[in-house]
Amino acid sequence: MIKKEGFDFIFDETACQKKCKALCCKGNGYVFLSNKEINEIANYLNIDRETFLKLYTKKAIYGKRIALVDLRINSETRCVFLDDNDRCEIYEKRPKQCRDFPFWKHLSKKPKEELKKLCPGIVYADK
Repeated sequence: MIKKEGFDFIFDETACQKKCKALCCKGNGYVFLSNKEINEIANYLNIDRETFLKLYTKKAIYGKRIALVDLRINSETRCVFLDDNDRCEIYEKRPKQCRDFPFWKHLSKKPKEELKKLCPGIVYADK
């Protein structure tokens, strides 16, 4: 169980293996990448940096940041690295933004019931 200051829930990371439906990897949004993450993921995929950038990224926020591209499958937007079984294909090298979920600042203000629907690993003291 993981607890972070400023959040009134804890995160049960074992829920990712047991009952996750990868809702955090679906929908609209950006997964921003640092230069280090770009290099690490490219190496993990055994491709060069330029190929990785061309195949898996897009410029975001007025061209100032690099983000993963999304796929649109059956009217669903999802991370390019989410497989057909809702598992992350680069889990060992996933970006920091993904590793930090669900402790994203904007989620600290979301209603409890909304967060519980978003992630089965979010646990409140009152269950």
